[in-house]
Amino acid sequence: MSMAERLFILQYGAERVSKNLSLAGGPHHLYWEPLLGILVDTADGWVLLDTGMSRNAHLSRENQDAYVAGGVDAPNLDSVWHLRPTPPDAQAWNWIRDGDPLVAALGDYGLTPSDISLAAISHMHVDHSGGIPTLSEAGVPIAIQSRELDFVQSGAVGISEGFFSDDWSHPHTNWRLLDGDEELAPGVSAVFTPGHTPGHQSFSVTLPETGTWVFGCDATDLAQNFLDNVPCGSCAGGTTADETEARASLDKLLALGRRTNTRLIPGHDQLVANAVAHPPQGHR
Repeated sequence: MSMAERLFILQYGAERVSKNLSLAGGPHHLYWEPLLGILVDTADGWVLLDTGMSRNAHLSRENQDAYVAGGVDAPNLDSVWHLRPTPPDAQAWNWIRDGDPLVAALGDYGLTPSDISLAAISHMHVDHSGGIPTLSEAGVPIAIQSRELDFVQSGAVGISEGFFSDDWSHPHTNWRLLDGDEELAPGVSAVFTPGHTPGHQSFSVTLPETGTWVFGCDATDLAQNFLDNVPCGSCAGGTTADETEARASLDKLLALGRRTNTRLIPGHDQLVANAVAHPPQGHR
């Protein structure tokens, strides 16, 4: 079995969204959910999994309006967030790191976008795809499920549904199209988990000391998805078939989690993100 060398967990910012987007049948209760990325040191170079929200999307009035529409009538609008990091403005709908959030996150480890050998995007929602233009400018190939790229390029969805077309419209993007489960680099694999979006993928990283880490991304936003066996609450395709795929994707991730020495990590859970924060030299 091939292995990666070490792993770093990045946080680009956070967004305030309803729990019913994360859990099927969940309550309309607002959470601050982190925008996470995974930086993996492999024998083939640095691999980046997910890229957060771009500065342009963060500043987009239409994007902010979409967040408001999804949460403005929640009963806990004025609640104070009680976990770290503390949002700069607790009443805002999202926050991101200063400047280009991707550049800032990589800079913490002495890296620039040109140091990345491959990036992979779980899906094209605005809080995951924002770094694609920056990486494209640096010549970094972008791995994405072909079903996902076809979906957003079809014009079926836009910013009101959480998709920001600037992220996938850069003329120099070098797409690496995937069709299902596939190894991306030594110890790093894409795990096809459709449902939340038609081409959603999760990721698996195998390390020599801590074993296999499975990152559910938006197939499983919260630890509660795993604990209570509840699929995601939002399916962008909008059909019963998408909901069926979301259920199957959760089953697939849970099956992976039952293997010895495997860690299941939800995609947007601040408590879990804080608990698995990496040591100074990364997880090994």
